[in-house]
Amino acid sequence: MKVTLLNKTLWKQYFTVLGIIGVITSFVTIFVTIDDKYKLCSGIIFLIFLILVFLYLLYMANHLDRIKLKINGLLINIFYGDIFEAQGLKVIPFNEYFDTVVDNKIIAEKTLNGKFIKKYYSNVNELDTQIETALSDKPFTTNNARALGKKKKYELGTTIEIENEYLLTAFTHFDSKNKAYLSKIEYLLCLDKLWKELNKIYAQRDINIPLLGSGISRIGNNLKLQDYLNIILTSIKLSDLDNAYNTAINIILHESVKNEINLFEIKSKF
Repeated sequence: MKVTLLNKTLWKQYFTVLGIIGVITSFVTIFVTIDDKYKLCSGIIFLIFLILVFLYLLYMANHLDRIKLKINGLLINIFYGDIFEAQGLKVIPFNEYFDTVVDNKIIAEKTLNGKFIKKYYSNVNELDTQIETALSDKPFTTNNARALGKKKKYELGTTIEIENEYLLTAFTHFDSKNKAYLSKIEYLLCLDKLWKELNKIYAQRDINIPLLGSGISRIGNNLKLQDYLNIILTSIKLSDLDNAYNTAINIILHESVKNEINLFEIKSKF
């Protein structure tokens, strides 16, 4: 999502810069007098300079790849990168069954949890054991009619920690055809429960999250990636996340979404 010449926030920023330039210019002209024969040339040069300043601001707005925000005292970093390389806790969304079979039927290889499983667990039984242990005190229902995958179903937002590094969270329903789906209301409730779970877990560790929900095609066809980021930030603002440990929440975006995310607009809103 590109910042255009008509962007109101961009012009507001530009006029702020013009004000600073105007103060400096006024101060300089107190001590410097321009000869009449150079005034026209100086005026043209100054006009070109102002145009270049605007073009520079436009370029920078369209090439932001990292921003910092403060929301309710929490430091929020948003940047492009690989969540697996981040320091601190990493949130990995799973389905409500915490399935671990990456076969492009239950879990697709291209999804974040598919990549997580393939990258770190050549023996998926080891992961299953850790998940079962971590979920031992979590409420569940049993779906014996499910033909493929696990049968224990957990509440959306249920979050567990494994390896002292990864937070696996139940973030989607799965239908009888193993297709992920989530209503918009459930998406908001899921985020709210996730923040509550993180509040209990994170203790002096940074939290790294992906663009949650963006890979679920059936949340709503009218939602764009920019909308997901806005919703996540608004949800954080409305949450009871505690900043007692002075840690950061890092929202890590994949490089492939750069053309669909406008960090300049996000920074102006929050």
